Amino acid sequence: MARTAPPRTALVAAGLALSLLLSGCSALAKTLEGGSVAGDFPSRNVEIMVPAAPGGGWDLTARQFQHVIQEDKLLPDRSVSVVNVTGAGGAVGISKLVTKNRKDPHTLMITGLVMVGALTLNQSQIKVSDTTPIATITAEQEVIVVKADSPLKTLKDLVELYKSDPAKVSWGGGTIGGTDHITAGTLVKAAGLDPSKVKYISYSGGGEATAAILSGDVTVGISGVSEFEEQITAGKMRVLATTGTEPVTVAGKQLPTMKSEGYDAEVQNWRAIVAPPDIPDADRKRLVEFVTKVNTSPEWAEIRKKQGWTEFFKTGDDASRFIADETTRVQALLKELGIV
Repeated sequence: MARTAPPRTALVAAGLALSLLLSGCSALAKTLEGGSVAGDFPSRNVEIMVPAAPGGGWDLTARQFQHVIQEDKLLPDRSVSVVNVTGAGGAVGISKLVTKNRKDPHTLMITGLVMVGALTLNQSQIKVSDTTPIATITAEQEVIVVKADSPLKTLKDLVELYKSDPAKVSWGGGTIGGTDHITAGTLVKAAGLDPSKVKYISYSGGGEATAAILSGDVTVGISGVSEFEEQITAGKMRVLATTGTEPVTVAGKQLPTMKSEGYDAEVQNWRAIVAPPDIPDADRKRLVEFVTKVNTSPEWAEIRKKQGWTEFFKTGDDASRFIADETTRVQALLKELGIV
């Protein structure tokens, strides 16, 4: 007995069902591997990774960012958590981001200039520019100080002393290869001198660095403006220069910048939010829009003011270019400092 071919409508329906099934399986597979269906952000809760221990600058930035998101209800029906992943100046955290969290727009990470230096120093194969930059968000100027009774009155005095004999100048600051160290090398290079001669002494905390400056154990100290503000206001430290383009006022007095003192140099301790590599373009766009909402929040503006952070907002391709340029600059400078 001959078999009757199924009606055309039945074949179309079966084909459509198979197509939908395969599409669903594809979406499920993508979700299981940690990715997302293009353009679905946010389809689940969001995690902000801090690649350092609690209590530092990155951690503070992430938790304040989280606070604004929650207060302004910028992720309706979703929660946002902050997770700390410590190790090797951020190398452990960024490694997790670009491997285990690849393609997933729901995992973000706080990063910044310090990580660029740390990855270079640790000779990491992963760079910040390997992530998907969403936005740079804040920056903080550095300040170059001496104790109040130091014979060094101006930044030029410091440069001239270094020029006469680099060994006569000891520079005190934070981590080797960090923002403070980068500042010292940037100034020396801008003065046309040899950065490899910089005698840099690293301190584990601001309290230790402050004590070293006030006791005269180091010639000059470098840190964020807020770190030394109390000592500057009390007249215990003299500011030789700040490192940004815009003047900073402390205790009613406008402080000089490296540029105003005649040295074409600038250092900003910037921080940024990045996502894993290979996220869908539609999700990247949504993340940029989301972070922009946080940045324009009055609550976030108030936090920046309270913390002494400058708005430093670049998104998308602008942020990517900036981070790539900073990576190139810092890698070259750390080589000139002789620490890589």
